[in-house]
Amino acid sequence: MAEKKVSKLALELDDSGKALWDALGGVEQEEPSPGLRRSFHAKLEHASRRSWLDNLRDFLGLRSNTGWLTSAACLLVGLVIGQVSFVGSGDDGARLAALEESITALNRRLILDRLDDTTPSTRLRGVMDAASVAAGDAEIASALLVRATQDRVPSVRSAAIDALASSTKAPAIGEQIMSLLEQAESPIVQFALVDLVLRYGNAAQIDQLVNLAEQDRLHPDLQRHVYASVKGDTA
Repeated sequence: MAEKKVSKLALELDDSGKALWDALGGVEQEEPSPGLRRSFHAKLEHASRRSWLDNLRDFLGLRSNTGWLTSAACLLVGLVIGQVSFVGSGDDGARLAALEESITALNRRLILDRLDDTTPSTRLRGVMDAASVAAGDAEIASALLVRATQDRVPSVRSAAIDALASSTKAPAIGEQIMSLLEQAESPIVQFALVDLVLRYGNAAQIDQLVNLAEQDRLHPDLQRHVYASVKGDTA
C-alpha cells in the first residue's frame, strides 16, 4: 500500500522533482546503533512507568473529591491520635473510645459517599467496603440496595447483590427488598431483586416470591426462572 502511494507521488512530480526524488532514493539510510536502541527503549519504559506518587493517588482515591476527603480524614485522625499520645492523662480510655467512635462515623460517611459517587470504580470500592458493615447499618444496606437495583454498571449491581447477602435476612432490609420487588416495573430491577431473594432470602421471602410469580406480577422470563429455581417446574 505504501509502495503504491510512493509510485503515485513520483508520477505526479515534474522533471526536476523526479531528479530530486531519484537522488533522495539513493541516500543510504543508516540503522540506529545498538546503544541508541537501548537508550530509546529505556526512555520509553521510564516514560510509561507509573510513579510511586501515581500509585499513592490511586490508593487513596485522590483523583476524586472522595479521595481528598479520605486524606483529610486520615490527617484529622492522626492529629487526634498524636494529641492523645502526648497528653497521657488519666482519661485516655475515654479519649480513645471517642476516637474510635469518630473513626467509625467517618468511615461510614466515606462508604456512603463512595456508594453515591459518579465513578463506577469508586462505587465498586464503596460496595466492597460496605459488605462488612451493611448487616448492622440500615442506611448503608439501603444504599447497597440502590446500587443492586439501579446502578448502570452490571459489575457494580452484581457486587452489591453479593454484599447484601448478610443483610437480606434482617427484618427491616428483608421487608424493604420485598416491598421494592412488589413495586418494581423494570425487568432489570425485578431481576436484581429476584436474584437477591433466590440466593440469600429466607423461606418466607421465597414463598412471597413464588406468590408474586403466580400472580403474574413478575416478568414472564422471571416467572419461569422462579419456577425452575424453586419448584423445578418450567410451567
